[in-house]
Amino acid sequence: MGRFLTQWLAALPLLLGLALPAAAQQDGAPETAEIFFSAGCADCWPYTQDVLIPALQARGAALDPRIHDYTAPGGRKLLLEVADSVELPRSIADSLYAFAPTERGTLVILGHVPPELIDRALTSPDLPPRLVLWQPEMHGTPSEYRLWAWTGEVETFAIDTPFDEALAQAMVSAGPLPIGQANLAQLLPAVVATGLLDSVNPCAFAVILLLLAFLFTLRKSRSRILKLGFVYIGMIFLVYFAIGLGILGTVRLSDEPHFVARLGAWILIGLGAVNLIEYYVPRFPIKLHMPAFAGARARELIGKATLPATIGAGILVGLCTFPCSGGIYVSVITLLNAKTTMAWGVSYLALYNVMFVLPLIAILLATGNRVTAKAWAGWERQHALNIRQWYGLAMVTLGAVMLLWVIG
Repeated sequence: MGRFLTQWLAALPLLLGLALPAAAQQDGAPETAEIFFSAGCADCWPYTQDVLIPALQARGAALDPRIHDYTAPGGRKLLLEVADSVELPRSIADSLYAFAPTERGTLVILGHVPPELIDRALTSPDLPPRLVLWQPEMHGTPSEYRLWAWTGEVETFAIDTPFDEALAQAMVSAGPLPIGQANLAQLLPAVVATGLLDSVNPCAFAVILLLLAFLFTLRKSRSRILKLGFVYIGMIFLVYFAIGLGILGTVRLSDEPHFVARLGAWILIGLGAVNLIEYYVPRFPIKLHMPAFAGARARELIGKATLPATIGAGILVGLCTFPCSGGIYVSVITLLNAKTTMAWGVSYLALYNVMFVLPLIAILLATGNRVTAKAWAGWERQHALNIRQWYGLAMVTLGAVMLLWVIG
C-alpha cells in the first residue's frame, strides 16, 4: 500500500505538468515600447507626447513606440495581454502604462513619472530585469514615487529620493514571495474556504460514500479499498483542475475582468437560490444534480471494483459534478482572473482543488469497515435535502461577500 501511494504521489506532478504549460505559459516581454492611456485622462496624451516618449527615445527605449487607447474596443484586452506577458499584477494599475524594453528586460512606467526619474532608471547599472516605476499623482507637483521589482511589497519614496538609493532599498526589502502578485489577504482565505465548501457538494459527497459501500459489500481488503479510493479521488482532482484551467484561460480573454468577476458572483448567487428553491419547492423543474445517466454509469463502473473502472468513474464524476457546484468554481476563477496574475491564478487553482478533495480523503481514511461505510451512506441519503439547503445558503452568502467586499 505504501509503495502504491508513493508511486501515485510521484506521478501526480507529472500529470499536472501536462496540464499546466498551456495555461501558465506567458507570452514574451514586449520588444518595442507599448504605451497605453485612457481617453478619459485629459493630461495623459500631452504627457505621453511631450515627456514620456522623448525621455524614452533619449535612451533608445522607444525608437518606434506603439500607442494605444485602452478604452477603445479591444484596447483593454491588448493591455492585459502585454501586462500578462511580464506578469504585472492586476492590483498595480494606473491610467497610463508604458512597457519599455531594456537591455535586461522591461521597465514598466505607470502614471506621470518625471523625465529625470525615467532617465535615471534607464541608465542605472543596477536596473533589474523587471521594474515598475510608478508616480500615481496626476495633477500638481508630485510628492512621491513607487518602485516594485516583482518581489515583496510596492515601496514608496519621497520624490526627491535619489533613484539609486530607492532602488537599493526596494531590492533589500524584497520578501521571499512575490506578495504583490499573490494578493494573499483577499485571495488565500477565499480560495481555501470556497474549496472546502465546494467539496461538500451533494454529488461528490454521495458518490464517494457509494464507492465505499460497494467496496465493502464486495469484501475487498482495506489496502485495496484505500488504493482504489485514492485513484478515484485523484482522477476527480485532475479532471476538476483541468476544467478550472480551461475556464481561467477563457475568462482571461475578456476586456473587463472585474465585470466578469461580478458576473461570476451573481451566477453563484443565482445557483444558490436554485438550491434553496429545491429545498422549499421539491418539484421545482430546475435542479442542480448530476445527470441521471452519469449516476447510473458511475454505479456500474464502481461495481466492477477494478483499477480501470475506478479511473473511469473518477473521470465521469469529476465531469458531472460540475453542474452541482460549478457556480462556486466559476466565481472563484473569475475572482482570480480579476485580482492576480496567470501564474498565481494557476497556483491558487491547484490549492482550491486540494481543498476540494481534502474532505473526500478524510472520509476515505476514516471509514474503516462496512458498517461505518453503510452508516455514512445512509446518513447522506437521509440529510441530502438539508445539505442542499445549507449549501444554497452558503452560495448566496459567498456571492454577496464577493460582490460587497472582495471584488470591489
